[in-house]
Amino acid sequence: MSAIANPPAARAGLRNTELVLHLARRELAAAHRFTALGWAWPLARQLVQLGVLVLIFSSVIDLGIANFPAYVFSGIIAWNWFASGLTAASTSLLSQRHLVFQPRLPTAVLPIVAIAVPFVDVVMAVPVLLVMAAVGGTLQWTVVFLPVVFVVEFVLMCGFAWAFAALTVYVRDVPNLVGLALLVAFYMTPVFYSLRAVPDRLEFVLKANPMTTVLEAVRALTLGGAFPGPAQVAGVVVLAGVVGAAGWATFNRMAPGFADEL
Repeated sequence: MSAIANPPAARAGLRNTELVLHLARRELAAAHRFTALGWAWPLARQLVQLGVLVLIFSSVIDLGIANFPAYVFSGIIAWNWFASGLTAASTSLLSQRHLVFQPRLPTAVLPIVAIAVPFVDVVMAVPVLLVMAAVGGTLQWTVVFLPVVFVVEFVLMCGFAWAFAALTVYVRDVPNLVGLALLVAFYMTPVFYSLRAVPDRLEFVLKANPMTTVLEAVRALTLGGAFPGPAQVAGVVVLAGVVGAAGWATFNRMAPGFADEL
């Protein structure tokens, strides 16, 4: 029975993957058409953000973090993908409503496309991070395991993306709430500061944020330092799986009413 069922499932998965890549390429081409820098714009935005943070927190307020530019840039890469992907995913069904009405197109791929597009920023920024780490003398061989961290982050993002996209169809305030939540979460995530600078009474709050573990793992694998504890890592992996499954279930439960609400 499984031998009969698996090939169709595998083919469907392959078709959906190809569809996500096709739609993502189309969005990227449309976004960078007629621009001077083209595909370099995502990297330029991140480097400008890095420059501002380094200027403030190394020249104006010294946080005492070694190789601070690489430290901050590693946080920017992981965080910006998370924030940009979820922001776009929350409105993905509204902005692509013409695709929702296509009977043969699985609507669940649209929030994933919203996540896939800003992942190009990650792909372009990681080589720059590696150069910065190498120049600073902190590059670690464990960087080869960085894709594993991004897979966990991707699963976590998928769950949120499916849930936010589906909820937005029925409640149009959701994108605004997502934006506010991400704004607060940015300052509750050690993107530009170290956990060592956080008072002990507040450290558990930041560690409860799964993106804290993701950022700390990226930095440990790339720049060295302490890797998050096994319990902390296991908790985030389990949470990513639960959020992914819950988001998928929420999306499927609400999907039958999308056409009427859109």
